[in-house]
Amino acid sequence: MDGDSEQTTPRRRRRHAALDVRLPFFRPLWRRIATVAVIAGWTAMELWGGNPYWAVLAGGIGIYTIYEFFIVFDPRDYEAGEKEKGS
Repeated sequence: MDGDSEQTTPRRRRRHAALDVRLPFFRPLWRRIATVAVIAGWTAMELWGGNPYWAVLAGGIGIYTIYEFFIVFDPRDYEAGEKEKGS
């Protein structure tokens, strides 16, 4: 093992573009709430329609967005995306 494996600062893993919801569009709180509400409605519609597979899929997406938008949310992540695009 080399000395590079011990870093003092944590680094975020780079995400696949399809899974990255840390976009400047989602920085306002109302947009994040509206997105989660739409996904929750979609999940309920699938359950009501008797489609458990699609309900689980939509529910998983909802859980992922709740995690990203409210649990690990950091406004600096959204600013970094804007700076990278500008340069």
